[in-house]
Amino acid sequence: MAHPRSADALLETLDAETRDTLAGAPRATLRPRVGHDTARRALDMLNHLAGGSPTASNQLRAGDEIGRGGMGVIRAAEQVALGRTVAIKTVRPDHRDPDAALDLLREAWITGSLEHPNIVPVHHLGVDDRGLPLIVLKRIEGVAWADLIGDAAAVEDRFGARDLLAWNLGILLRVLDAVRFAHSRGIIHRDLKPANVMVGDFGEVYLLDWGIAVSLRADPTGRLPLASESRQIVGTPCYMAPEMADITLPLSERTDVYLAGAILCELLSGKPPHLATTPIAALASIALSDPALPADAPVELAAICRRAMHKDAAHRYASVDEMRLALQRYLEHRGSANLALGAHARLAALRVALDEGNDDEVHRLFGACRFGFHEALAVWSENADARDGLTGATLAVAQYELARDRPAAAVALLRELDPPPPLLAKAREAATKQAARDAELAKLQKERDLSVNADQRSLLVAVIGLVFTVIPLLMAYVPGLPLQTYAQFAGGTYLALAASAPLAAFAYRRFGTTEIDRRLLLVMPFMFFIQAMWTTCGWMAGIPLPWVQIAFPLFWSGMVGVIAILGEPRIAPASLGYLIAGVFAARFIEHRYLALAFGNAVLGLNAVAWYRLKCREAHRPQSSSDAARS
Repeated sequence: MAHPRSADALLETLDAETRDTLAGAPRATLRPRVGHDTARRALDMLNHLAGGSPTASNQLRAGDEIGRGGMGVIRAAEQVALGRTVAIKTVRPDHRDPDAALDLLREAWITGSLEHPNIVPVHHLGVDDRGLPLIVLKRIEGVAWADLIGDAAAVEDRFGARDLLAWNLGILLRVLDAVRFAHSRGIIHRDLKPANVMVGDFGEVYLLDWGIAVSLRADPTGRLPLASESRQIVGTPCYMAPEMADITLPLSERTDVYLAGAILCELLSGKPPHLATTPIAALASIALSDPALPADAPVELAAICRRAMHKDAAHRYASVDEMRLALQRYLEHRGSANLALGAHARLAALRVALDEGNDDEVHRLFGACRFGFHEALAVWSENADARDGLTGATLAVAQYELARDRPAAAVALLRELDPPPPLLAKAREAATKQAARDAELAKLQKERDLSVNADQRSLLVAVIGLVFTVIPLLMAYVPGLPLQTYAQFAGGTYLALAASAPLAAFAYRRFGTTEIDRRLLLVMPFMFFIQAMWTTCGWMAGIPLPWVQIAFPLFWSGMVGVIAILGEPRIAPASLGYLIAGVFAARFIEHRYLALAFGNAVLGLNAVAWYRLKCREAHRPQSSSDAARS
């Protein structure tokens, strides 16, 4: 197996003309130079084939020059017998040497053997008045691909194509069709480049200049040069494959694959891969074959280019057809790639929003880029770029949600990824802990939610307030009613305490579903107990009963005031009502029962209003600021 030689070793084998072309004219074609005897035999063969018949030049009326190459010149002409416009290619007047003649002759033989829609048809091969080859070709109205390859405005104006890359890839595909056909005949082109492709005014594509093509198969007629006999550096330096610069390496169909990859490199980067300022730099670039592609080049297309241009021919596409199919697949996937590209732009904006901590913008941009990536994957499920983008966006937002103590949202996002990322386990653990905390908080909130049983509680408080308003009024205005002596009043108080216990127990079972209810229900028997104990202590101290009774409003004022101070200021009016009742009872002791009725009435009304207000607040829709505080 032959190994490539170093650039220094190759440089020593080059003649001056080749060195000058490598660095000074890298887009020019290096053509083979043959011995004088070989060229003369080729011309003798041409004269023999002509056989003394009328030359092609006698049947043509030459016109203006329409093109000029390294060795030949092309003129427009009229083929008189058929009355059609053709093109004739002859040796340039300043290159009448045998090499130029043989070069043109071989181009005619090779092109004439390849009848394909993307190869210019050869109508006739003859000799001109100088005895040099003359090729009659189909006249092509168009422009060289090299003049259009980077001109989006010209392409849109001429062909209506707005996507320059897609249009160029379409041209390359048709060039590969021509090369594929040539390979089926055992011929490799060796000089694929945009300058050798003509694009007709109606979109026709022709691969030109087969002058350095060689055959991989033996040719009994001796017309076709054989690849196995190629012992010179031939081709265009800035596109050249390693085996073209190192003649110890064999040529093959994969040489044209490389050249097609070099054209693709130019489509992506805007320049051929091996432009250099010195011969050694050119040879080093060819040997390395590591195309410098822009960072924004489509990933799939860049991979096609690098594989086609691999320095080791064994690692390239096995055929131009394989490369052609890869390019076709890319064009099919291009819609997906464009969707992914747009989603990546939104992903970049998303990362900025994540850094700024803007929730609304984060969620808006994440929804947009996730939708874009999903759409790209729907078009092409194997779009790795879209899948990576979707994974990156999801992980970034999941981490953002975790950092803001929203693990459930992170879990919902991470569950969409396949395979599940390691972060999912952490998010699930955090979500479980938060769910437990939320459940405990919900339980506490329910325990203290005054909207639960609000109607029944309001009714109960209203009834109790009414009862304890009516009893003092009865004591004040119904003569002979018991409870006028210590024994009677104390007995009545203890009887009320005994009666309040089962009432509280009933209410506890009926309404005691929340902590606030349970605590409020305990207040009633507790207050009766304190009142009974105060009465008993007054009797034991010998304090007159009326003076014991006027302390009740002040006692209730203090109790309710403590409740207002500790957390519910809206119950303060009841404390004020009891304070007024106590002062009134002390000034007008004979009206103490009326004062006590007044304080109880204010408490009942205040309690009912308080519960109603709490119920309305519980059912009022929360504003965003309220929700944030909660």
